[in-house]
Amino acid sequence: MDFSTQMSNNIAHLAERVWVDAANREEAMRQEAQMARHESVAREQCHRQQANERDKLQREDTLEWERMMKQEAMELRQEAALREEKIRADVLAREELNLA
Repeated sequence: MDFSTQMSNNIAHLAERVWVDAANREEAMRQEAQMARHESVAREQCHRQQANERDKLQREDTLEWERMMKQEAMELRQEAALREEKIRADVLAREELNLA
């Protein structure tokens, strides 16, 4: 094999290795971009789940607060009704004493 054929073969072999290296780098970059997209989607899903959980907890807290406020209002109404009943009984007792 003469020198020029050997050089041509070497150059062809080198060019093939450069092409394979470039193809491998391109595939690695494509896979890296795909992984980045998957990570981004996973982060977005996680954030959405966290936001949904926060909303759920806030709704539960609000419902509990409303329940407590209704209970407190009912107790206050009952106390007011008892006081009013006691005042009426006291007034009736005084009126009976004044009439006797």
